[in-house]
Amino acid sequence: MNFEPFKILPVGYIRKNEELQEVHIEILPEFWEAVEGLREGDWIKLVLWFHESEGAKRKVLKVHPYGNPKNPLTGVFATRSPYRPNPIALYTVRIHRIEGNCLYIDWIDAIDGTPVVDIKIFVERYDCPKEVPIEEREANIRKGRMIGEVNLIPRKSEHLDELEEVSPEDYDAVILEIGPKTTTLTAKELVELIETLEEAYESLPVEVKDKLRRREGHSP
Repeated sequence: MNFEPFKILPVGYIRKNEELQEVHIEILPEFWEAVEGLREGDWIKLVLWFHESEGAKRKVLKVHPYGNPKNPLTGVFATRSPYRPNPIALYTVRIHRIEGNCLYIDWIDAIDGTPVVDIKIFVERYDCPKEVPIEEREANIRKGRMIGEVNLIPRKSEHLDELEEVSPEDYDAVILEIGPKTTTLTAKELVELIETLEEAYESLPVEVKDKLRRREGHSP
């Protein structure tokens, strides 16, 4: 079977300071804008290219897990071995601080100079899959709203005629993401949240509400 190669461009490189026990991602200048929106404290998924696992190492299809020959030979797709047809490595790390084009992260075992292929924000429902009341195909992603660190994704309203017997207490209406954490709200809980937010809004100082109204183009 013939395979056509394709390009993967590094967006940055892993830099390690053994003396200070620090690791950071050096983002290349042409990708600085892509960092906008990341915050200190965020959990991210790192996709790295183990550039030293080339040649014969890419032909290894079975390994002893953890490099221990006492473990039975296992297909590399069932392990986290760096020896694999495409030496891609995945890490979940936390951003400790951001300085210029450098993201300081948790310590990882990748060597200094390892190319960074991609960075994605950690999302619990994608990265820690579990049974959820609202399946991905039912989530109305295009109607999702980001408000600060909170994401609200409503459920699609299709086939609601089939749900006449479902009570507000049982109907899961919204996916709620706060940072990396994910939960769902029932229709009843959603109404309670709306009422709570309305109360919080009404308790704002008059001066703040006036400024908000002027910003939105409403008269005080």
